[in-house]
Formats: sequence, C-alpha cells, structure tokens
Amino acid sequence: MKWWRLSRIQAFMAVPRDNPELLKAQYSAFSRQLPMMYLILMSSTWAVAATHMRYAPFWLATGVPVLFTLACAVRVYFWWTSRNKVPTAAVALHALQRTNRLAPFIAIFFTAWALMLFPYGDAYEKSHLAFYMAITVITCIFCLMHLRSAAMTVTLIVNSVFAVFFLATGEPALIASAATIILVSIGMIVVLMVNYRDFVSMVNAQTRARRREEDQRRLLRMIDDLPVAVMTVDLDGFRINYVNETSRLLIRRIEHLLPVTADTLLGASIDVFHRHPEYQRQLLSDPARLPHSARITLGPEVLDLKVSAVTDDDGSYLGPMLRWAIVTKEVETEERIHQLAHTDMLTGLANRFAFSEDLKEQLLADDCHLALLYIDLDGFKLINDTRGHRIGDILLEQVARRLSDVCEGKATEVGRLGGDEFAAVIQSECEVQADSVARAIIEALCEPFTLTSDINVHIGASIGVALAPAHGRDLDTLLARADMALYAAKAAGKGRVQLFQPEMEALVQERVALEARLRAVLDTYDGLFVFYQPIVNIETGQITAREALLRWHDGARSWVGPGEFIPIAEQSGLIEQLGSFVLQAACREALSFPDEAPVAVNVSATQLGGDRLVPAVIAALQQSGLPVERLELEITETALLTAEAAGIDNLSRLRALGVKIALDDFGTGYSSLSNLQMFPFDKIKIDGSFVKNAVERHESAAVIRAIADLGKRLGARTVAEGVETPEQLDLVRREGCMDVQGYLYGRPQPTAGDRATVSRLP
Repeated sequence: MKWWRLSRIQAFMAVPRDNPELLKAQYSAFSRQLPMMYLILMSSTWAVAATHMRYAPFWLATGVPVLFTLACAVRVYFWWTSRNKVPTAAVALHALQRTNRLAPFIAIFFTAWALMLFPYGDAYEKSHLAFYMAITVITCIFCLMHLRSAAMTVTLIVNSVFAVFFLATGEPALIASAATIILVSIGMIVVLMVNYRDFVSMVNAQTRARRREEDQRRLLRMIDDLPVAVMTVDLDGFRINYVNETSRLLIRRIEHLLPVTADTLLGASIDVFHRHPEYQRQLLSDPARLPHSARITLGPEVLDLKVSAVTDDDGSYLGPMLRWAIVTKEVETEERIHQLAHTDMLTGLANRFAFSEDLKEQLLADDCHLALLYIDLDGFKLINDTRGHRIGDILLEQVARRLSDVCEGKATEVGRLGGDEFAAVIQSECEVQADSVARAIIEALCEPFTLTSDINVHIGASIGVALAPAHGRDLDTLLARADMALYAAKAAGKGRVQLFQPEMEALVQERVALEARLRAVLDTYDGLFVFYQPIVNIETGQITAREALLRWHDGARSWVGPGEFIPIAEQSGLIEQLGSFVLQAACREALSFPDEAPVAVNVSATQLGGDRLVPAVIAALQQSGLPVERLELEITETALLTAEAAGIDNLSRLRALGVKIALDDFGTGYSSLSNLQMFPFDKIKIDGSFVKNAVERHESAAVIRAIADLGKRLGARTVAEGVETPEQLDLVRREGCMDVQGYLYGRPQPTAGDRATVSRLP
C-alpha cells in the first residue's frame, strides 16, 4: 500500500509524458511566463539586497544576488528565444523536466538566502524579508501554474520553511504572518489545482477540436475523391453546405431537369430535388427516422437517395448526409429482371411463379370465391414433334392470344404453367360461370390455327376446374385438385371440362398405391407373366410370329389391365425395367415354340430413345441363345416421334444385328407416311381401329387397301390387327394384307410352363 501511495505521489509530481499536446502547450505558456518570473525574482532580490547592504556581509548582500542574477539571465535568454518556436513533444518534455528539476533549487536558494539575511537589520528589514518570501511564492505559483509539479514544489518548500521559521521566533507579529501564509498557501494550492485542471481540460478540448477538424478535412478530402455522390445539409434553412466532386459531375448530367446548376448547387435549398419538400424536411429534421432510402423520379431519370445522420461525439445530431446516384438504367434492368422472373417470355403471360404468387394472394382474402381452370392442350406434342419446335412456339403464342381474348374481363389472371399447360383464375365460385368460361376456351382453341402461309393445324384442349373455398383454400391443394380434374377430363376422351369431385382424390391415391405395388413386384417379378398372341399368314394359316404381351396379377386386385399399369410405369420411370423383363422372358420362352416362329416384343418410347436398349437386346439374345432372326421389335408411331434421332440410331444398330423391326398401330399418327421414310421397316401393322369398321365403312377399307399396297411397294409385310370375325378376315385378304392378328385366331395365352400357375389365379 505504501509503495502504491509513493508511486501516486511520484506520478503527481512528475511531468506528464502521455499527452504530447499538453507538453507543447505547457512549453508555449512557459516561453512567455518564465522570463517574466525570472525578471520579477531578480528585481525583488536586488531590492532586498539594497536594504541589507548596510548590515549584511558583502558576499551575502551583493555576491549572492549577482550569481543569482547571472543564473536567471541565462534562463531568461533560453525562454525568451524559445517563445516563437514550435517544439516537438520530446523537446517540450526535456525543457519541462529541466524546469521541474530547477524548481526545488530555486526555492531552496531563495529561502536559504532570505533566512541567512534575517539576523541582519532591524524590524523593517525583517518585514521586508517576509514580504520578499511571500512575493517569491506568489510569483512562482502564478508563473509556474501550468506545470503543477514545479509550482507545488516551490510552494511547499518556501512556505513550509517560512512558516516553521517564523513560528519559532516567538514574535506575535511573525507568528501571525506565518499563520496567514499557511492559509494563503492552502488557498493558492487550491487555485493552482483548479487552474491546472482547467488548463489541461482546455488543451485537451483544443486537441480534440483540432483532431476533429483534421479528421473532417481528411474525411472531406476522401469524400471528394470517392466515386459516390455525397452532399450534406444545414438544418437551418435546409441549405446544401457541402457537395463533393462526384455530385457536381452527376448534377451536370441532369441540370436541364433542375432549377440549379452544378456551380450554384452549394448553398441551394435541398427542396430542388423534391416536388413535395414538406415531407422531406420532416424526414431530414428527425434523426430517429434515419437512415432512410428512397427513389426520386426527375423526368425520365431516377435518383437513388440514401440519407444517414451525422452526429457529434456526444451523440447530438449535426445534420443529414445524402448519398445519391442516377440509377435510371439500373431501374430499367431491375424491371426487366422482374419481368423475366414473372413473365413467360414466349407467350407474355404470367409464368408459373407469378401465377402461383398471385393466386396465393387471392386465396388469402377473407371473401375469396374463385375458380381455377387448369388447361392442357390436346394434340400439341405431336405437332411440336412432327413440325418442329419453331412451329410449336408459334402455336403456343397464338394459343396464349386466344386465351387472353376469351378471358378478358372474366379472369383475374392467365398464365402458362409450363410446356402446353395453361391456367386461368375466374373470380367466382359459381360452377356454371366457370364451366361457361372453360367451354368458351375449348371452343376457341378448337378453331384451326394458321401458323405459316402453308401450315394450318387443329388442336383441342381439356380443362380441369377446382373451386375455392369449396375445394381448398391453399395454393397446393387447389392446384393439385384442378390437376386431378384435368386428368379425369383427358381420361374421359379429351376436349372436355371436368369439375373436381372428391372421388377423384381416391382414384389418385389408388393410382399411387398401384405404383407402389408395381415397384414392389419388380423386386421379385412375382405376378408378372408374358402371354403370347399368334400372328398368322392369311394364305397358309401358319403362325409367322407371336407377339409377347405383359400381364400382371396383383394380389390385392386380381388381374390389372395393361392399359392401366403401362401408363403408370411410363410416368414413374419403371417402363425400362418392365420392358427388359419382357424382352428377356420372350427370348427365353421363344426357344420352346414348337414351330420356331419369331417372337415380337413391344418397345416403349423411353426404351427406344435410351442408351440401354441395344445392350439389353444383345444381352437377352446371348443369355437365351435365341437366334437373332427370330426376334422382332414393334415400335409405335408415337414412340418413334418421341425418341426422334436417338431412336432411329438405335433401330439402325439393331437392324444391322439382324433384328427385324415392325411399325405398330400404323395409321393413327399425324404423319404416318413420313414415318415410313424415316426407317426401312420389315413389317407394318395396321391399327385395329381401321379393321373394326372396315366391313361397314368403305373409307376404312380404302385405308387398309392403301396401306397394304404401300407395304408391298416398300417390301414390308402388312399385318391387320384386331381381326375377330370371318367377314373382317375376308375383307383384309381382299385388300391385300399378308398376315392377321386377332381373337379369330387366338387370344393371348401363357406359356405351357405358366399355364398351371395362371389357371389357379382368381
């Protein structure tokens, strides 16, 4: 504890080192005050010497003052020549430390000299010495007051000795003088401490102010060089009191839109940027409302404005600083990006995101009553595949225009959800009104489209309708139920409007469950069988091939028709696994055919366009040992169009191996003749829809005759599918068909190995 007190006393009596600005201020004050202190001391010393020359020895009355005068003269010269210098902190520290060291010597010298003179002279001379010592202390205190340690040292040494000495004399007058000096000393020490504190505070305040000014100047220089436009505003009158160079450059670009120029901007009112300055002034006056961002439109230009508060060190609000830029092009880009993000670029309608967000917002309304129309184009894919994507895009553009025309004034939103799917929102929960708009859409889209000068096409549309709130109040539910209704409309024959019904959800759930069971079956293949239906030569009655047909017995539902599970397999990505199973089974089981007839296997569009078809065929032939000439692959026109170039390449590779290729369901596509030009098929199978009506309808018979004649010319065998009666057989024979397939010659049957198992299944 004693050491701690000692260190504090030492620190109190030392020259402060940690404040360079204070050191330089003390040095500057001393350069003016110390010469005066030394002059006062010299003059008062010679006055005392003069009154004691008659009584005191020469060396004491004259010699000592001479030495003291020489020492004081040296110090006067030093400080007088330093009065106009601007010292460094190190120089100031050295000079102040020297003064601090000299102070006790000066005090001791004066005190000792005065006490040595005290025995000489009468009462007047003694009074003069007391006055001299008091004057010495007062002079030193006031002249050394900017260096607390030196002033305190002189005060304590002189007054302590003075008081003790005079108190010891026993003279009442001198004792009274000593007491007075003690009281005065205490008062002067208090004044000294207060003045020193104020001096330090003043120096520190000036230092802070100077640094702040330097920081402000540095900041302004930096802001001047910034590529950001900056202005500050004086709250008294809302005048612009600072403008950087970038601001002036930008103002020159828009001077024609403002009542000021770049050269007159400084001092102008900030109101020139706003047509309604009252709100702007309220904003700039209140720091609680800052920072603030806004965009101001000036004619064709857009200004981006950011306002922040400039505060003092104590947190007081000095005024606003404005950073601004001309962002006209950026705004145009943002609007373009917003348009790209919310608009279908082909049709100009709302895209799926924008349509969904708008519908979601409408569904949040308490009084929401609307109908969602989910629209799908019938026949678009074939046109897009056969005519090309450019023609398909033109068709979609025209569809969008017709939709917009029909829905104008009736729909709050029309959008393209993707591909050939569109949607519209009708602000009415009325089923009749929704049905009316939907039928008007179908009618408009059934009209022929003129795409180019020589291309006219026909398409149709199917529409599913879901109502809110009856069928759902959230976006996902309403879209899902409208989609279910659309699926039902297409399943019912296309070109229809279907309102969502609760039982549709059960059908979807059943379909999902059926897909799950189909996936499970593909782990073991239990319940999957390949049946075979013969293809017979009309003239000889001999079997020329057998078509492999997949059948599935589901333990939960008994037999599931191919028309039900094949579409599910295609949509869920299971068709390749099913196709591979049929291919391997057909190649293996064809070896047991007694007549060694070829086996025909159907290939889906997914298989045809994939890169695993050729390896799968080669693997099936190698594993079974079936001769390659006994394998036929049947390709539908739809699969051929979907697979496009990849499918043709796969067919060419397979045909090069010796596999025969048949075109199935010929006549049902939009471009059957062009399909025959794509690839040299070995067999053409006429779709059963022509055979079914050929006996009663001469045009169907004419189609069969034309296809049979075309097959002969192309060197391909023609097969009439769906022959069920002798009359149909006679007709296709007359029209020139070579082979037939149908119930008249046999239904699809399991192999001998599966017959017993199949017969036991319910």
